[in-house]
Amino acid sequence: MLAGRYALEAELGRSGTGMVWQATDTVLDRTVAVKVLRPAIADDPRFANQLTQEAETAARVSGPGLARLLDSGSDRGVSFLVREHIRGESLRPILRRDGRLPPEVAIPIVVRVLEGLAAAHAAGILHLDVKPENVITDEAGEARLTDLGIGAAVAAAYPPSEAAAILATPTPAPEQLDGRPTDSRTDVFLTGALLFELLSGEPPQLGSGILPHLPPDVPRGLEASVHRALTADPADRYPDAAAFADALRSTIPRTEPGPIPPQHGRAGLRSWLLVPALVVTASVVAIALGLWFDRLELGGPLGVRPKQAETIPSSPEIPSAPATIQIVAATAYDPFGDGSENDDTAPLAIDGDPSTAWRSENYFDATMNNKPGIGLLLDLGATRSVTGFRLRTPHPGYLFGLAVGDDPEVLASSPTVGFTAAASMRAGIEPTEGRYVLLWVTSVVDTGDGNRAEVAEFQVAGR
Repeated sequence: MLAGRYALEAELGRSGTGMVWQATDTVLDRTVAVKVLRPAIADDPRFANQLTQEAETAARVSGPGLARLLDSGSDRGVSFLVREHIRGESLRPILRRDGRLPPEVAIPIVVRVLEGLAAAHAAGILHLDVKPENVITDEAGEARLTDLGIGAAVAAAYPPSEAAAILATPTPAPEQLDGRPTDSRTDVFLTGALLFELLSGEPPQLGSGILPHLPPDVPRGLEASVHRALTADPADRYPDAAAFADALRSTIPRTEPGPIPPQHGRAGLRSWLLVPALVVTASVVAIALGLWFDRLELGGPLGVRPKQAETIPSSPEIPSAPATIQIVAATAYDPFGDGSENDDTAPLAIDGDPSTAWRSENYFDATMNNKPGIGLLLDLGATRSVTGFRLRTPHPGYLFGLAVGDDPEVLASSPTVGFTAAASMRAGIEPTEGRYVLLWVTSVVDTGDGNRAEVAEFQVAGR
C-alpha cells in the first residue's frame, strides 16, 4: 500500500526508470497504474526536482493519445507516479509476437501518438522517450503514450551518456547524444524511429549517416515521410508533431473499391509474380550468406563463383585479409557479482544459431544495480590480431564495450571501445592482439520478461 491509498496488486513491467504495477485506488475505487521509480534515480535530488516540475505540468495535459497522469508522491522513501490504467499491452510484446506491422495498422497508431505529443508540446512538455515499450494499445485498438514527463526529467538531470543508459531508447535523436538543446522536433525524430521499427520489425540503424530503407512493400511516400522525420539536422525534420501526423494521414493505404478477379486484376498479377520474386529473394540471401561465410567470392562469368583456394603471397609487404576467427569457448563473466551470469547459456552466443542466445540475469534497473558491467569472455585458442566483430541480438539498445588481451582478469578494467547494440551489426576496431575478447555489457534493456542483455550470435574478425 502506497500513501495509504494505492494497493499494488500485480507487476506489469520494468524499465530503466522503475517498475509499473496494476493497483487499486482505494479512495476512488478504481484501477490505476502505479510507476514505482528506481531508487537510484528517485533519491537523486537533481532528478527529483526535475520530475516534480515535469509532473506538475504533465498532470494538466490530456489528449486522445496520452495516458493521463493522475497523481504523484512519495511514501517511506518510495517515489511513485499514478496514471490511468489501460487494459491492453505495449507495442514491444506485439512486435515480438507478431513481427512488423502492415502500414494500415502502424500508421493510425503513430498518428494517435503524434496527437498526444502535440497536446503535450502545446503545454510546454517534451516526452524524449518515445519507444514501443511506452505505447500501449487498448482493447479497442487505440494507442496511448505513457511516461510523459519522465524522459524530460532524466534528460535534464543527467549528462547525455547517463541519460541514454537510463532510458535505453533504441534510437535516440542525435541532439540527445551530443547534449544539444532538444525541442518538439526531437520527439518527431523518436516517433519516426518508432514508426520505422513498427514497419520493419527493427529499430533504424543510423550510424553510417545513411537513412536505411524500409521493406519493399512499404509505399515510397510513407518511407519518404519516415526519412524526413529521421534526418540528423532538426531543421530538416517536420516542424512539429501535428505536421508529421498530417503527412502520415495522406499515406494511409486505401482499399480500392470493388473486387478484382485474381486472374485478371492486380491481385492475379501479384500472385503470378510472387514465385519468381521469392526465387530471386532466396538467391540474393544465399549469395549474401555465401559471401559472408567465405563460401563464395566475386568474379566469374555470372559475377559470383565458389571461393577459390588462395595463394599465400610470398611478399611480406602484403598482409593477409581479415577473416572470421574461430572462437573455441564462450563463458559468462561476472567479476563484480556472484561470479555467475547464466553460465550455461553462454555457448549459445557462438553456436551459429541466431534463434538461441546467451541471456544475462534479470536486473531491476538498466544499470544492473550499479554494477560496472557483466559480459562474455571469448577464447580464441591462441593470440590473434582482432580487427572487428559481428553481433546479433533480439533485444537491441544495451551498451557494451570490447577489450582484447591475454589476461582475462584485467580486461574488465582496461579501456574498451563503446557501442550500442543493434539487432544486427558489424564494426571494426583498431587491430589489437590477444587470446581473449571480452564483450563487456554496461547496461541492460527491457526484454519483456526482465531487464537483460542478450547475445544471439557473436563473431570475431581479424588475422
